[in-house]
Amino acid sequence: MKSRIGSNTMTACLMALLAVGVFVYMEGLTVVADERERFEFGAEVEHPFGEKTVKGAPFSAQAVFENTQTLANGVHVARKMTGALYRDTEGRTRQELPRDGAPEIVLIDDRVAGALYHLHMFQHTASKVNINSQQLSREMEERHRKREHEDREKMEKIRGVAIKREGKEFEPERRVESLGVQTFEGVQAEVTRFTLTIPAGMEGNDQPFQIVSERWYSPELHIVVMGKRSDPRTGEMVYRLTNISRSEPARSLFDAPADFTVTEEKTEFRWKEKQY
Repeated sequence: MKSRIGSNTMTACLMALLAVGVFVYMEGLTVVADERERFEFGAEVEHPFGEKTVKGAPFSAQAVFENTQTLANGVHVARKMTGALYRDTEGRTRQELPRDGAPEIVLIDDRVAGALYHLHMFQHTASKVNINSQQLSREMEERHRKREHEDREKMEKIRGVAIKREGKEFEPERRVESLGVQTFEGVQAEVTRFTLTIPAGMEGNDQPFQIVSERWYSPELHIVVMGKRSDPRTGEMVYRLTNISRSEPARSLFDAPADFTVTEEKTEFRWKEKQY
């Protein structure tokens, strides 16, 4: 059951990302910084609330995804999609996945009632999965280990291709800067800038170029409120929260609508729960 829900979520998110050009990595051609030095738009879109339950920090906001690019002939291309995020005082969350128009897929995590909902808004159907919070830690630790292993393999492969290119060794220059605390949409955010300089010849480029990312993280809300990525190959990508409200969201947002057909899965879904 976990694979079904997880794959559905992943597919929907990746489709959204591809639509705005948020994540474009051509195997063996694209260089990224290591895990501490990059802001992954895909991860923030797929799991904006992370894997921890945050209580006492309710909010609601619109999530905006924008990609702007100038083509070689001077044509400007701009794409924009919106979604929404909600969290109540008890830590329940609702994520309306981004698209151009009304949300098609909504994910609800109600750990108070011990349930996850995957809503198909156009079909008026919902999948409900029970959460077993007793066996969560081990499963999530295994998931983290697998993810870290896959990331290491990916980075080693990318770096290996780059180093071997045309018999020359290339090493991108990485720089991480703290830009201090800044205010964004009425909340305080810790801002970090990541700069990756690709040397000439590493990707067939005749001159060096830079990929610059920024991560604006709110310690109060425990969430990224804005992320930027500027890459001359793919243009500028921005993920940001707008219309942030600290009011308590309506309780009904964290239930399947009454007119939806709900299918309750028999297999329990195990999830890690950590509280701040």
